[in-house]
Amino acid sequence: MPPFRFIHAADLHIDSPLRGLETYAGAPVDRLRGATREALENLVTLAIDRQVDFVVLAGDLFDRQWQDMNTGLRTADQFRRLHRASIPVYLIRGNHDAASKVRSVVRWPDNVHEFSVRKPQSYALDRLGVVLHGQGFAHRECTTDLASTYPDPVPDMFNIGVLHTSLTGAAPHEPYAPTSLETLVQRGYDYWALGHIHQRSDPPLHQQPHIVFSGNTQGRHIHEPGAKGCLLVGVSETGDIDLEFCPTDTVRWHAADVTLGAEDGLESLFDAVRARLAACQEAAEGRLVAVRLTIGGTCSAHQQLADPSRREEVLAEIRNLANELEELWLEKIVLETRPPIDVAQLRASPDLMGELLRLIDAIAQEDDELAELADELDGLTGKLGSELQDLQELDVNLRDASQLRQWLARAQGLLVDALLEGDA
Repeated sequence: MPPFRFIHAADLHIDSPLRGLETYAGAPVDRLRGATREALENLVTLAIDRQVDFVVLAGDLFDRQWQDMNTGLRTADQFRRLHRASIPVYLIRGNHDAASKVRSVVRWPDNVHEFSVRKPQSYALDRLGVVLHGQGFAHRECTTDLASTYPDPVPDMFNIGVLHTSLTGAAPHEPYAPTSLETLVQRGYDYWALGHIHQRSDPPLHQQPHIVFSGNTQGRHIHEPGAKGCLLVGVSETGDIDLEFCPTDTVRWHAADVTLGAEDGLESLFDAVRARLAACQEAAEGRLVAVRLTIGGTCSAHQQLADPSRREEVLAEIRNLANELEELWLEKIVLETRPPIDVAQLRASPDLMGELLRLIDAIAQEDDELAELADELDGLTGKLGSELQDLQELDVNLRDASQLRQWLARAQGLLVDALLEGDA
C-alpha cells in the first residue's frame, strides 16, 4: 500500500441562516452569513495545496433545503476546483441534509461520489489500496444503528468508515444513527470518519482503529467557540496514521471572561476589558473574532453597574474600546458582578432573603430539583412556541444542568441587588 493522505471534514452547514443577527447593533451580518461558504473554499484550497488523494465529507454539507440555487451552484464550483486537481470527494448525507430534506437539483461533477441512503455502499480506490464504506440519511430522523450494518472490511485494504452519528450518550445531541465505540471497533476498519458532533475529538475517541469526529468547519454562534476546521490524515506504507488539524474558519467565536477584585472600580474594569479583547484578537490570527464578554467578580464597580443610567454609559464605553480593535465584533456583554458584601452571611440569616438564597442553592445542588426546573421551562417554551425557535439554532439546552446552575447563580445575584436596593 503506497502512502496517501486525505481530508476528513464534516458539518459544513453551508448557508446556515444564523437567525437574529439583525438585532445586534453593528453586527457584520454579511460576513457572518458568508462564513460557511468561505470555510468550504478554504477546505478546497487546503486540499489542492496539500495535494491530498481524496476528501471525505461526513454529513451535513448543507444546513437545510436551499433558499436559492446559488447554494448548489457555488458548492458545485468548489467541487469543480477539486475535479480539476484530480481530487475525488466522498460524501454522505446527515440529519440536516437528508435526502428527504435537500433535493439533488444541481448535478455534481464526476469527482463527487455520494453514498447511498438506502443501504451501505463501498467505494474502492485500488490505486491506493483504500476502500470507503458509508451510508447517508434518507430522512432526518435516523434512530437505527447504521454502523452495525456496514460490510466487513476488505482484506489487505485500508478500510475507512464514513458515518454521521451521535454515538451514544453524546448529550445534548439528539440520537441520530446511535452506535457505540465497541460496535465501531468490532467492524474491523482502520479509520472511522465521523460527523454530527461539532466539537473535534482531540485526542481521537479511539486509536487502532482511529475513531474521530473532525468537528465543524466554521463556528456558527457563541456555543461553537474556538478554532474550527478539518483533519488532514496521513497514512504511511505500514498503515500508521498521523492527524493534523487544519483550521478553515474565517470567523472565530470566543467567550471571554473578566473577573474583577473587591477594590476594582471602573478604570480597572476598562483596563481589564481592553487587555482581554486584545488577547482575543491576537488568538484569532487575523480572522474576524466575535466575542461574548462576561464581566464578573465581587467589586466596587458593581455599584455603578447596578445603576441603569450609569450602566448604559459603561456598556457604551466597553463597545467603544472594542471598536478600537480591527477584525473584532463584540457580540454581547454579560454583567455578572456582585456587590462587595458577604453573601454567605446573608444566606445564613433567618429572614426572607436568607430563605430565598438557601432555596436557590438547594435547587442548584440537587439533580431532582434541576430536573423539575427543566420540566417547568419546557412547559413555558411550549406556550411561547415560535418566539423561542432561536433556542435550537443557538444550541441552548434547557436540560443542561451546568447551564441551569449558571442561570440560578445570576438569579441569586439579581435577588441580592434588588433586595438590598429595597432596604436602601
